[in-house]
Amino acid sequence: MRLRCLLPGLTLALASSAALLASAASFAQEGWPAKPIRLIIPFATGGSNDVIGRRIALDLSQRLGQPIVVENRGGGGGTIGAQAVATAPADGYTLLFMSSSLATSAAVQKTPYDPVRAFDPVSRVAAAPFVLVTRSDLPVKTFPEFVEYAKANPGKLNYGSAGLGDNSQLATELLNDLAGIRTTAVNYKGTGPALLDLVAGRIDLTITSIASIRGTVADTLPKIAFTGAQRDAEFPDIPTISESGLDYVVELWWGVFAPAGTPAPIRDRLNQEIAAVVKDQGFATFLKSAGAIPSPSTSEELRADVAGDIARWSETAAKAGLKTN
Repeated sequence: MRLRCLLPGLTLALASSAALLASAASFAQEGWPAKPIRLIIPFATGGSNDVIGRRIALDLSQRLGQPIVVENRGGGGGTIGAQAVATAPADGYTLLFMSSSLATSAAVQKTPYDPVRAFDPVSRVAAAPFVLVTRSDLPVKTFPEFVEYAKANPGKLNYGSAGLGDNSQLATELLNDLAGIRTTAVNYKGTGPALLDLVAGRIDLTITSIASIRGTVADTLPKIAFTGAQRDAEFPDIPTISESGLDYVVELWWGVFAPAGTPAPIRDRLNQEIAAVVKDQGFATFLKSAGAIPSPSTSEELRADVAGDIARWSETAAKAGLKTN
């Protein structure tokens, strides 16, 4: 009899506790951000991820009213930094800024995280074609000449990539396959170090973004061809690879991700603020100077980008013998 009298009171107490916990969680989300946010860029300084990531961090921090501290954590084609975010608390205070290397890395190796499930996509930020850049004294001036030279020197041309499974590596291996050429990969911990060796003439070429070379000595190197569907408006005299007759169109994207389980109100707020930043004329002008265009998205659109790219690049990696899993 006494037990029956206690149960209603116990049930009420438990219900009250649950309500208080839910209220506290809601308050924490509403008060976000209440401290600095960490934005991990999983590549070395100097590449497109670093250039665009630091700018989005600056503009986004102004809108959120909190500092966004950028942390470069390179290695493993972006997997080391991405793993740090995948295992971080899902509280909105650790974010990942990464290009489509999130998908290409997963296409060639077994990553320590599931690239689709370990993250909550927040928003795509920008998109751009690549450009094929060579060392200054490589004896080619056009893309057909490059292909002819590569065929005459199979395996002797070295290309730089930002790491195993990076966008640049998969884009180059796809070009090898379609053009019937063979070039040799030299993997770095980011685009910046690869470009330094390209300028020094220690490697022969790289497929990279304008954002990576803009404002650096590498910007003076020969630009042979772009990888987009159409010519770049800033470089109308430089043809696309597809103009040579190859069915080759490759573009990359950059986006912001949070650890899986990040509360929806925080993700929604981030998506809204990023969209506002990307639509700002000043940011659009910055992207144009970096050879990119604004490309905001919903979280589900970005998730679809990741899944679709994994499927596409897994086939390329298998043909090139790059898969390690």
